[in-house]
Amino acid sequence: MLLRWKRHVTRHPLLGAVELTLAWHAVLLLVAKVLLPPLAPRWFPALGATIVNVACFGAVMLVLWRWGWLRKSGVATLGRRWWLAAPMALIACSYALAGLDGNTTLVISGLVSLMWVGINEEVHSRGLVQQALSPLGPVRAAIWVGALFGVGHLQNYLFFGRSLDDTLWQMLSAGLFGFCCAALRFAIGSVWPMVFVHGLDDFMQIHSPGSVPWWWEASVYVFHAAFGLWLLQRYGAQNDDKPKPLATSTT
Repeated sequence: MLLRWKRHVTRHPLLGAVELTLAWHAVLLLVAKVLLPPLAPRWFPALGATIVNVACFGAVMLVLWRWGWLRKSGVATLGRRWWLAAPMALIACSYALAGLDGNTTLVISGLVSLMWVGINEEVHSRGLVQQALSPLGPVRAAIWVGALFGVGHLQNYLFFGRSLDDTLWQMLSAGLFGFCCAALRFAIGSVWPMVFVHGLDDFMQIHSPGSVPWWWEASVYVFHAAFGLWLLQRYGAQNDDKPKPLATSTT
């Protein structure tokens, strides 16, 4: 079944990417809402969320392994040029300039849980989904990766009680962040720098004592779009998997 699905995804990259995204969200909701009881012990308040992300990560790894995509998806390689992720790491750290909220248990629990969010979401979105979209070429693939990643956050309104206004802003932010991470994956060749950046960004924002000014958030949006476009222009041609036309000669 998985191998038949791979052939379908290879023939229809965009439809396949949508299917992979929906399947991942279905697994997440199944584990979080049906299979797993509420788990928030005092010694690890984020235990339930951590288990959900570990389970989804395991499902994605199974697909990547069965499809032979572990290396080409950037999951089984460290890549190169990790320094390119430094600006996004600095942006993540800026959210905590005023400090961090929570006691030691909450901070450590949150750090572990949100790093697993980074692992799960990056291996799925910038690993599996991006590899499925790679036949479209780097620019179109990165745009669709960002769009699917952003729209996927609608689940927070539909199933997890977040307000619609907050969710719409989160979808925009996640979409631009996902686009930039997709461009970084093309430039670096590995998902692991983005795993670190993603987990760090979520941790700093959630545990920040307050919201950043609107102008800073707007500047971050612009940076993610501009940096992603620059990365694709600079490094995208090295990762263009689209079929090349046969050379012709006139004699």
